[in-house]
Amino acid sequence: MRSPTLIALGSELRRYRLAAGNMTQGHLAKLINYSEGMISNVETAQKVPRRDFVERCDQALKTGGTLMVLHGLLKHETHPVQSFARFAEAERQASGIHMWDIVVVPGIFQTPEYARALLAAGRPAARPEVIEDLVTARIERQEVFSRERPPALWAVLDESALRRQIGGTKTQRGQLERLAELAEQPGVNIQVIPHTMGAHPGLTSSFIILSFDDAPDIAYSEDPATGHLHEKPDLVKAMSQAYEALRVFALPVPTSLDLIRQIREEL
Repeated sequence: MRSPTLIALGSELRRYRLAAGNMTQGHLAKLINYSEGMISNVETAQKVPRRDFVERCDQALKTGGTLMVLHGLLKHETHPVQSFARFAEAERQASGIHMWDIVVVPGIFQTPEYARALLAAGRPAARPEVIEDLVTARIERQEVFSRERPPALWAVLDESALRRQIGGTKTQRGQLERLAELAEQPGVNIQVIPHTMGAHPGLTSSFIILSFDDAPDIAYSEDPATGHLHEKPDLVKAMSQAYEALRVFALPVPTSLDLIRQIREEL
């Protein structure tokens, strides 16, 4: 199910483009410095555009801000597919990624085996091919590590996320090995809140905060029913403050890596 607002945005973009002297997608792409494929994906409601893309289209097509009005309405929609699609697109463009997870190792760190076991457990009625598609999509998010300019990445994990055996001992050990490898990469910082810390500010939920060079921070969280993309400044600020509080409770990065390796050896 595609978002009605996203469909309207794509339709209006196409209408204004054709009204501008029957302008081609290729011509518009050159004017706004985006790919022709991106324009096609937005016009057919296949991709949620960033604010920058819509602003450039508004200016190039002289719409008087009509497209930005529609884009602004997207943030009020809660369809889980659209929320995650917008988050995934934003994640690819983020200059900083800050994650907190109390339950499991975050998706961007997961091995295929760990992701497969986790996704299958959460969708017991899903066909195997559906699970494999979801695994592929999750692993593709890890392309951020191989970018020419990868984002600065900070993760705070509760010790519970490291000790919960997803997919059995072999899979969990492989996941912890992967986590330790990533923790040694430049720009990747992983901290662990040990069980000995007791109560702390993150016991209620997990979340991710994305930061950008030229746009405000946004945040993402999930509940059993849907995913939520948070863009209201006050809410994002509150989540950022909670994240900084969690870092105070966490072990330093080198000590956290030692704990990850210790737990792996105990399996």
